[in-house]
Amino acid sequence: MSLRAWVFIWSVLLGGVALFSLSLASIVEFRYLWVVFLLLTVLATAAQLFEVSGPNRHAYYPHLVFFTAGALLLPPGLFALLVTIPHLIEWIKKRLEKSTTLAQWYIQPFNIVTHIFAGFSTQWIYHLFEDGGKVLPGPQRLVLIAIIAATYVGINHLMIGLALYFARGISLRQSDLFSKESLLPDYVLSGLGYIVALLWSLDPWLVIPALCPLLVMYQAFKVPQLQQEAQTDAKTGLLNAGAFNKEFEREFERARRFNRPLAFVMADLDFLRNINNTYGHLAGDVVLSGIGKIIRENVRDYDLTGRFGGEEFAIVLPEAGRTEACVLAERIRAAVASNVFSAPSTGSEMRVTMSLGVACYPIDAMNVTDLVLAADSAVYQAKNSGRNRVISIIDLNAATGPQKEQEDRVIDLPGGTEAVPVLDSGVTLLEFLCEDTALSHTVANCNNQLVGLHRCKLPNHSAFYTIMEKDA
Repeated sequence: MSLRAWVFIWSVLLGGVALFSLSLASIVEFRYLWVVFLLLTVLATAAQLFEVSGPNRHAYYPHLVFFTAGALLLPPGLFALLVTIPHLIEWIKKRLEKSTTLAQWYIQPFNIVTHIFAGFSTQWIYHLFEDGGKVLPGPQRLVLIAIIAATYVGINHLMIGLALYFARGISLRQSDLFSKESLLPDYVLSGLGYIVALLWSLDPWLVIPALCPLLVMYQAFKVPQLQQEAQTDAKTGLLNAGAFNKEFEREFERARRFNRPLAFVMADLDFLRNINNTYGHLAGDVVLSGIGKIIRENVRDYDLTGRFGGEEFAIVLPEAGRTEACVLAERIRAAVASNVFSAPSTGSEMRVTMSLGVACYPIDAMNVTDLVLAADSAVYQAKNSGRNRVISIIDLNAATGPQKEQEDRVIDLPGGTEAVPVLDSGVTLLEFLCEDTALSHTVANCNNQLVGLHRCKLPNHSAFYTIMEKDA
């Protein structure tokens, strides 16, 4: 990360630690609230472990209900502990599962501190309006609920958004943290937290029916998750082709609108058909599943990954240039080459390699189609160069050098057919025929003659097919 990103993260962390330390001094004075604290901690910890993944890499947690209620019912010190304990348990759970989530040491402490800042700000606003036990009339209380929910959610999202901006160059608009889809669920949960705090003050037993809507909300939050599962390739866990193309278009449009870099990596497994032929298609599925896992473990949280075809994979890297993309591609290539897969029936060891091509916007292409074609050309060259390697289209163009201006050639077809121009590509027609026996038979069947054969040149097979079709 950049220096300013570390400065921001360390400033937030140190500020949070200072607030946490100062707040702990008042814990002893509020012993009568420990029952409330323990109950909210248990509920918040259980909610913390029920994560619902939504679109655009957003996650929803019901814990916001109990955090907001704790900010209104508990003193600062107990609230700080209420926030810390569930996050700490979640972090331990992720480490035991060897998950790549929360792998960086600063992520979970930063999450804790954002809730501390948001909760302390909410406490200040709450006591400003309702200090002294005065009861606000109905309309004013509704305004207070809206202000408290907006304060808690707004500060939390703003601090996370600033971290993304300083660390990864993603603007608040690009992060979607302030989109309706991201704000509304958290806003509703925070407002429900105020209701829970209010009912606890009146009669704690009323909290039980007040929490029943959480079950309905949890099921509602799973709808985007179900939609996401429908967009996921079952064998690899990556986006399927349709969903990937849609997200790719969206990311590319962002890059174009904000004039930001974007890299695209195309990857193709080498000789997967040999695995299928030798060990069976179930073994091929094991390889595909393992490749998907390797790709997910090596990309960033906000990168797009998809299975582009049978043996093809694609990765979109927002805010990344050629160097970053090539480093990532090489890391994936090395991980695939060093991994050993086990055949499901025999347990035999299987190894595969991968060829990858890299293309970047706006250097290599100005639209999605051309970017994909550029990366695909780089993959094609990687395979022709021996496979199991990474090639950038920039390097490929540099190695090729400036193309010689092409001259027009003509081939006179038999029977008085109009002459057809053929581009000069460095491959003579005689050489072309010698390396493609099938086409030699085609020529023999086309009136058994072809005039002008001596040094006419063709750019590729398709151009020669065009000539044959005209003659036919």
